[in-house]
Amino acid sequence: MSLYSDFVEEDDINYEKVLEGGGRNCGDEDFAVFWCPFCHRVYLMEYEVDTVYTDAHDLTQRIPVFNSGFACVACGKEVQADAWVGPRAKKEFRVRYEEMLKSDWAWILNKRL
Repeated sequence: MSLYSDFVEEDDINYEKVLEGGGRNCGDEDFAVFWCPFCHRVYLMEYEVDTVYTDAHDLTQRIPVFNSGFACVACGKEVQADAWVGPRAKKEFRVRYEEMLKSDWAWILNKRL
């Protein structure tokens, strides 16, 4: 049995890389990832201030999502406000670590041993 979850967890994210890449948002950032349940586009979320980063190559591209959904930038479908991240996240929003490695967001991950 693996020591790690199959899913990307908060401690899998290298905060220093995100912050150095332009991800500062409020000074007390808390990051997690989720994906669109329709097309599986990965998003980074700063959940201290409910901000979704939409572009892995340009962290200035953000959407404030205070208890609201947003239109997926890839498929255009509405991603309803829900438990996207954290222990109560619905499985349909959880990103598997192997899938994350294939995404544009792979650069923010800590390496697993």
